[in-house]
Amino acid sequence: MNILIIFDSLYGHTEKIAHAMQEELSKDHEARMEHVLNIGLGDLAHVDLVIIGSPTHGGYETEDIKVFLDGISDNALRGKRTAAFDTSIVKEKQNPILGKIIDWFGHAVNRIEGEMIEKGATDVQKESFLVDGTTEMLKEGELERAKAWARELVG
Repeated sequence: MNILIIFDSLYGHTEKIAHAMQEELSKDHEARMEHVLNIGLGDLAHVDLVIIGSPTHGGYETEDIKVFLDGISDNALRGKRTAAFDTSIVKEKQNPILGKIIDWFGHAVNRIEGEMIEKGATDVQKESFLVDGTTEMLKEGELERAKAWARELVG
C-alpha cells in the first residue's frame, strides 16, 4: 500500500506522531511523511491511504492544513482510504475556563474530517493524540498509541 502522511506542527508534537506512524507503516508498506508546505497537488495521485494531521489551536487545524485542503480538487480524495489526526491538550488538567474553551471549540480532527469529506473522502478514520498542558509534552504512551492506530488503519 502506498501511504502519504501530511502534517503541520507548531511545537513538534504533531510531527512526532506523524513520524511514529510513518516508522510503523514503513515496516510493511511504502509510507512517506511530508510537511504540508512540501506537498504538491499531484502528490495525491498514486496514494492509497492519505493521513492528514495538525495541532489543535482554538478548535481548528493550522492555516497551512486548511489552505492545502481548500486547494485540492473536490474529488482529490475520492476512492482513497483516509484518516485524520490532531494533537490536543488534555482537558482534565486545565483550569475550568480553558476546559470550557476545549468543550466549546472541540478538536481540529473534526474539522479536518469535514474538509476531507468535502474533497471526496467517504469514511475518514480519526484520532486525537494528547499533550499534557502542564509539561507541554506528549502524554506518556501517545507515540505507541499512534503506532497502534497506524496498524489499525491498514488492517
